[in-house]
Amino acid sequence: MARKPPSRRKLGKGGDVRRPSGRSGPGEQSAESGPVRTCVGCGSRRPQAELTRFVVGPGGAIAVDRKRRLPGRGAYLCGAGCLTAALKRKAFGRAFRGKAGQVDPSQLGQAWEPGTES
Repeated sequence: MARKPPSRRKLGKGGDVRRPSGRSGPGEQSAESGPVRTCVGCGSRRPQAELTRFVVGPGGAIAVDRKRRLPGRGAYLCGAGCLTAALKRKAFGRAFRGKAGQVDPSQLGQAWEPGTES
C-alpha cells in the first residue's frame, strides 16, 4: 500500500491552519485605520492623513494638494526635512515616473508654513 505524501499545510494545535505571523490577511483591519502611504523623502510608512500630498499640475509643475482632490499620481512627504531629502535623492522624478518638470524648492517649502492655502 502506498503512503500519502505529507500535507503542505502548517497545522497548529487542534488542526487549525495558521497564518504566518506579522501579516494580516485580506479583510483584516490593522491597528491604524485608513490607507497607509510612504514618504518619498525618508521612506517611513504613515497613515495618509499625517502626510502632505503633492501632484504634477498642468505644465509639469509640482503642486501641493491640501484637500487631496487633484487628479493624478501623488507623492507624499512627512515634513520640511523630508522635502530636502527628497530633492537630494531626486525622488519626485521617480515618484511621478518622469512626468514632473523642474522642481522649485521654495514653492514646495511653503506647504508647511501656517496660513498658506493652495
